[in-house]
This record gives sequence, C-alpha cells and structure tokens, in this order.
Amino acid sequence: MTIWLLQLVLVIALCNVCGRIAERLGQCAVVGEIAAGLLLGPSLFGLVAPGFYGVLFGPGVLSAMAHIGELGLILLMFQVGLHMELGETLRGKRWRMPVAIAAGGLVVPVAIGIIIAAVSKDILASDVPALPYLLFCGVALAVSAVPVMARIVDDLALSATVGARQAMSAAILTDALGWMLLAMIASLSSGPGWAFVRMLVSLLAYLVLCALLVRFVVRPTLARLASTAHATRDRLAVVFCFVMVSALATSLIGFHSAFGALAAALFVRRVPGVAKEWRDNVEGFVKLVLMPVFFACAGLQASVGTIDDATSWMWFGVFLAGGFIGKFGGSYLGARATGLAPHDAMLVSSLMNTRGLMELIVLSIGLQMQILPPRVYTILVVFALVTTALTAPLVRLTLRAQSRAVSQQVA
Repeated sequence: MTIWLLQLVLVIALCNVCGRIAERLGQCAVVGEIAAGLLLGPSLFGLVAPGFYGVLFGPGVLSAMAHIGELGLILLMFQVGLHMELGETLRGKRWRMPVAIAAGGLVVPVAIGIIIAAVSKDILASDVPALPYLLFCGVALAVSAVPVMARIVDDLALSATVGARQAMSAAILTDALGWMLLAMIASLSSGPGWAFVRMLVSLLAYLVLCALLVRFVVRPTLARLASTAHATRDRLAVVFCFVMVSALATSLIGFHSAFGALAAALFVRRVPGVAKEWRDNVEGFVKLVLMPVFFACAGLQASVGTIDDATSWMWFGVFLAGGFIGKFGGSYLGARATGLAPHDAMLVSSLMNTRGLMELIVLSIGLQMQILPPRVYTILVVFALVTTALTAPLVRLTLRAQSRAVSQQVA
C-alpha cells in the first residue's frame, strides 16, 4: 500500500537533482527531468538493480503511479491550453510571419516523418495500422515545446529580439495545429468508415456542448463565487471538476483524455481570474509533483534495450536527422520567405527545434492508443531528449555568429 510513497519520493528527488545538473551544464531543467525518467526505467535502474527495480516499479505495483501520471498529463495539457495566446499571435498584420514559420515548421517535418514511417513500417511497426502510424510519426517530428522555448528565451535574455518573439508565436500556432492533427489521427485509429465519422461528429457535438456549458453554467458560477469568503478555493474546485469531466467526456468518445483537458482550457482561459488563480495555487504543485511523475512514467515505458541492434540505431539516426533538418529547414524557409534577416531566421529555426515536454505528451498518447510500438516509442523519446538538449547550444552558437557579423559590419 505504501510503496507508491517511496516511488514518489524517488521520482521527485531524482528529477530535481537531474534538473539542477542540467541547468549547471547550460541546459533547461526539463532536459535533466526527461533524462531522470529514462534513468528510472528498465534501461539503467532495471539493469543495475533488477530486484529493487521489480519491487519499486514492477508491473504489479505501478497502478498508483500510472494514475498519478495520468492526472499529471491531464493537468499539464490544461496548463498548455491556458498559455495558448492565439489571439495575440494573429492580431492585425502580425500574423503573416508566424503563420509562415509555423507552416514551414509543420509541413516539412510532417512530410519527412511520413516518408520515414512509410519506409520503416515493415521493420519497426509491422503490427500497427499503417495510416495512423504514418501520420503520427509526422506529427511527432513536427511539434515544438512552448514552455521549454520560453524558458530558453528567458534564460538567454532574448525576449526583446525579433527572432525569439516570432519563434514563440509560431510555436503556439504549430502546437495548436499539431493537436488538431493528433485528434484526427486518434479518430482514424479507431477504424475506417463510420467509426471515424462518428468520432469526429461526437467531438464536434461535445465542443459545442462544452462552449454552451461554459457560457451558461461555468462562467456564471465562477462569477458568483468570486465574492464568497473562500473565492479562490471554490472557483478552483469548479475549474478542476470541469477539467476532469471534460477529460472523461473525450475519453468516452474515443479520444485521449488529454484532448478534453486542452478543450477545457481553451474555453475557460478567458474567464476573468482563472488563469492567475491556477498559476498561483496549482501550477507549482503540477511542476513539483505531477510533472516528475509524468516524466517517470514516460521513462518507465521506454527501454533503450529495445534499440538493441545496428538497424534500430540506424533508424534512430534517420528520425533524428529527418526531424532536426525538417524542423530547422522548414522554419528557416518560412522565416526568410516573409523577410526575416538570415541570422534572425537561424535563431527562429534553432528555437523551433525545442520539443521537450510536448513531445513526451504526444508520444505517451501514441503509446497508450497503441499507435506506436514500444521500440519506436523509445526511439522517439531519445530523439526528443537529444533535440531538446541541442537547442540551447545551437541558440548560443547562432547568437555568437550574429554578434561576429555585427562586429565585422561595424569595423
């Protein structure tokens, strides 16, 4: 009964230690936290201490941790939705550049991912449906991680630069489009024909119902509770219940519960005070406890031992090269096509290759929906770790090159 407490202590402690080590090495904490998840899995901990690993993380004792990880995923998706500022990105004439960057950074890596998946399917994923697998690999190579990108921009004091601002706006658009594609893939994985149509119609009907529920029930209720003695507690209780019900609804329809949490965020994010109350009272707990558990669950399902031959490592290299070049090249072309200077376009492309947490969320959904086989899941988890770790050094290299170019022009 109490083994989950020991699991929790180990997960939180290791994620924090690895996060601090990553920061000392010039990386974002999320790089260390993803690495901690892999260290806790069968690839290292299970290999070094198999007996202790079996006691702590064996199949019979993982249910409580898996439930906490699922809750973490739902609340993480809700927080992602709260931070999606699509209105600011598309306002006035400012939409052209981020839309072009997002289009290039989405279309090119999706196309490359589909091609790689088509060529590798018989070797890596012979037992999974073809179309969902192909589309999912495309989306997996195309996502960007807005929270990690924001951390890098803040750490390197880039918020005033044109390239960083455009990259943030483009990443928000990319993620929004990516989640739409992921919802479509989830419906396709349920089967062709009427099953696909039924799920899409059910999702649209749910979104309409959700909008009506927020307008006529949730928003008025939150407004009434704003004047009570325990306003914040009561309002957050309503929001939390709404998020859980929304997650349950999309799960019953046939989509992943994460989509319901994202939909809930997009509908309530404009309700006055909700985003601030959530940030002040809940977000810290999610980052301290639930996010490390999510990383641990992702790592426990990934075993580097499944990449056990030269062929598997070759396909890892193909995914890495295809994903990196596709994202960098597509974003660069989109930035240059709309008039951004070469060095600023390089900065945009470097930042857009940040995947981090968002990639793990996408991959976890693919594994749970049985679109990704374990070996491909592990390949893409390591791919997410490597591309995220490359982002900060690549940004610093770009800034140094830009500084040298400016110095030469002055001289």
